[in-house]
Amino acid sequence: MTNGLSAAELEQMRNDVEQLFPDTCHILEVTQTSDGAGGLTEVWGTATAGTSIPCRVDYLTGREGITAGALTPYQKAVINLKHDATVTPANRIQVGSYTFSVQSVNNGQSWKSNTSLSVELVS
Repeated sequence: MTNGLSAAELEQMRNDVEQLFPDTCHILEVTQTSDGAGGLTEVWGTATAGTSIPCRVDYLTGREGITAGALTPYQKAVINLKHDATVTPANRIQVGSYTFSVQSVNNGQSWKSNTSLSVELVS
């Protein structure tokens, strides 16, 4: 009796998990350009060459806070992607009209069936 998964079993798990992704998203990366006054301007663009990536968004918490006298939404969620998706906390994820900052990624996991991101709503 083995104590692990075979390569075929792991591949089947990955295929099964991908069937549970009802949404699509884009992985965003930042480009910094000179603002002409000695500073930099951040521009977020699609890192995945316009390709929509299947995903699933599960919200964990939500509340509104006050920042600089204005109400600001605060949402924490988990976004799941294919097991081999390349994402770091330097990226953002866009799902529809919502953009999330990546807080952490489940790298280094044994028998990884999907890439799981802890995220917070930016806009």
